[in-house]
Amino acid sequence: MKLLAHLVTWVALLGGSANAGLAAERYSVHEATTAENISLIVLRDETSRVEAAVAPTEGGELSSLRVEFKGRWIEMLYRGRSYDAAPGFRGKASVLWPALGSSLPPKPQLVNGRAVSEYDYEGRRYPMPQHGFARTKPWRVVRSWANATEAAVEVALVDDADTRAQYPFGFELHITYRLSEGKVELQHAVTASVANTAPMFFSIGNHIAFAVPLLPGSPVDGYKIESPARLEYLRGADGAPDGTTRERSFRPAVALSSIKVLPAVSFGGLEGDPWFRVIDAGGLGVKVSHHAESQPTAPFVQFNLYGGTAEGFFCPEPFLGLHNSFNKRAGRIELAPGASWQWLIRVEPESR
Repeated sequence: MKLLAHLVTWVALLGGSANAGLAAERYSVHEATTAENISLIVLRDETSRVEAAVAPTEGGELSSLRVEFKGRWIEMLYRGRSYDAAPGFRGKASVLWPALGSSLPPKPQLVNGRAVSEYDYEGRRYPMPQHGFARTKPWRVVRSWANATEAAVEVALVDDADTRAQYPFGFELHITYRLSEGKVELQHAVTASVANTAPMFFSIGNHIAFAVPLLPGSPVDGYKIESPARLEYLRGADGAPDGTTRERSFRPAVALSSIKVLPAVSFGGLEGDPWFRVIDAGGLGVKVSHHAESQPTAPFVQFNLYGGTAEGFFCPEPFLGLHNSFNKRAGRIELAPGASWQWLIRVEPESR
């Protein structure tokens, strides 16, 4: 079945005028496949010259973000549209749900000397992969459309026998990817099944990864990051924030090469909608921000930074929650049976 079965045809929304036709033709949605035969849904803004691709079968993730900059099309995401078997970090923009990081109980099982990611709930121990299972599951395409104001696709993940073995709740997680005015929005809607017998808990994030440099040939020493973030959450022996903090500053913008974000570094305590900006020495940049309908009880992580100039990627990951939140019973959103919750991530390419 075609992924774009619900793609609407163009209509003249402004009374059939010539301007209406031009407005409608600005946005489009089409299918594509990667070299590995992975199906993509591609959203395109012809006026802003921005293109975003979503891979429903690959965890419903944002697989590509391309912009035209000084006459060249540039892939901004690390390993964008690439699903080959190369070792190392896979890049792109994985959906992290319902957990962040590894889930490590006080006395974890060890397999080959490594702690197994799992958690205890109501007298039973459940497995939970690092960063949750959403990024490993195929998602269903609900609908896609293009009109005079946007190009968009909605994908969904619903509980099944496999998720129930890891997470004993009924749920629906929908993400609408929307491209409008050169910006990409990821609108998340989480709904707890009315049949759940207890509040459903989760943390959520996105492992978005940008290429370093953004522009091929740019000096990596000129790759900078900027943010109003100033409170780093230090990590304990389990790799999760341990409640201690220290001051850090990203204003004015700092060179990525001057800071260490491997292992990852977490930030919280930002007021308003938190954001990080990436700035390439050649003038191309991108800003990532997010906004939640409601938030966990503080403290919780709002951005997780990972990568560096030597690695060839940088991840300003929007987070809402805590690593190991299932075992810590902190940094979690809780939804009563039948309740819903919304979270928006905005990705804005910029040029200077």
